[in-house]
Amino acid sequence: MKIFKLMTVALVAMFGFIACDKHECNDYDHSADIVGTWTCHEAGYAEALVIKADGSVLSTGVENGEFWENVKGNIVVENGTITMTFEDNDNFKGHFDIVPGVAFSIFTEEGDHMTYYYCKEDLSDEIVGMWVCTYSTLIDVDMGINTYNADGKALFTGFVPWNDGYMLSAESTYKVIGDLMIQKMTSDLGESTPQFMTFRLEYAPNGSEHGDVLTSTSCMVEGDEVIESSASYLRVKQTLDLAGKKYDYIKTFVTNVDGLDKDINFMGFEFNFAKMDGVKLDKMLKTLLFNVEFPDANTIKYACHYNNEPMSMDAPIVVDGNKMTVKMSTKNAAYKDVDLYTFQDKDNTQMHMYMSRTAFINFFGNMQATMMSQMGNLDLTDAAAVKAVFDSIDEAVETINVSFVMEKAAK
Repeated sequence: MKIFKLMTVALVAMFGFIACDKHECNDYDHSADIVGTWTCHEAGYAEALVIKADGSVLSTGVENGEFWENVKGNIVVENGTITMTFEDNDNFKGHFDIVPGVAFSIFTEEGDHMTYYYCKEDLSDEIVGMWVCTYSTLIDVDMGINTYNADGKALFTGFVPWNDGYMLSAESTYKVIGDLMIQKMTSDLGESTPQFMTFRLEYAPNGSEHGDVLTSTSCMVEGDEVIESSASYLRVKQTLDLAGKKYDYIKTFVTNVDGLDKDINFMGFEFNFAKMDGVKLDKMLKTLLFNVEFPDANTIKYACHYNNEPMSMDAPIVVDGNKMTVKMSTKNAAYKDVDLYTFQDKDNTQMHMYMSRTAFINFFGNMQATMMSQMGNLDLTDAAAVKAVFDSIDEAVETINVSFVMEKAAK
């Protein structure tokens, strides 16, 4: 139990606790009301208390980077006072207020207090699976895929804001108690990554038209500043069901982009990668009526309209989990293979396609070369000319990570 070491931050209970004068009005026996799982999640501090009917309790939490797990103790509530004793001797006695089934607060005479919220259900099983970020208050993009395995291991692929970089399958471990997740991070996520991160979770089965929604809220301390952020995730499948599916382009998210401060012609549009925010790329793909189709499980077909002319190209694909390698080189030695990370929702109505810098260069280099060839402006047997197409994009783009969102095409 690491509850006090009291933080100096005064915490305001969301449910409008009104503390009684000297707590004399709270003399009801609340022993039965505190049974269950309760969690506290604040800046620099997170704890889960699992309280049984006999007053025994297990405490798991993190305070300022120090982690403890399943510390045994005992809790007694009597006449508005709560007494907590733990086997590590981190004990506490103070005042107590409760809204049964909602939350309780514990107080010191000095007026400091902490609030614990009741967990109606444990989310440790619900979180298992793969989730793609659809909204974040920390960064205005959905560049993140979290996979939580039943054995407590987690994988992250996506953009890491504090590391200003893109990570592929970075490992960590996690533990969920009630609605509190404690995640032990690794150096793979960058030197600035804290050793532990904590999140309060909300789970909504079928919370959107595309399936289950998981929302996580974090609260971090950076110097004198408290940064609270939240993100929403959609559950996606860990295997792909591609055969016979067709998807229309909906929107683009771009992160970590930088490059040559010069306007270049890119598939008929002017781009400056030093100033790019994704708006022009989004406009281009919508103007081109870009779509993808999978005639079978081993083939992808890109299609669009350029100068009012339909254009398309297809290629074999190799799928390994959510990694899709588009084998363009088998169509023509001048083309480049593309590694995409691809995710579908539970009903296959939405597809997310993620690409790193190399994949971006190869993907759009292939498309530009194909368009130029179909317009009669490029000889695909001229290796030097084709290479120049890819080199022009390579030289213009220093860093970039891109996510496409596609939705099932109307029949």
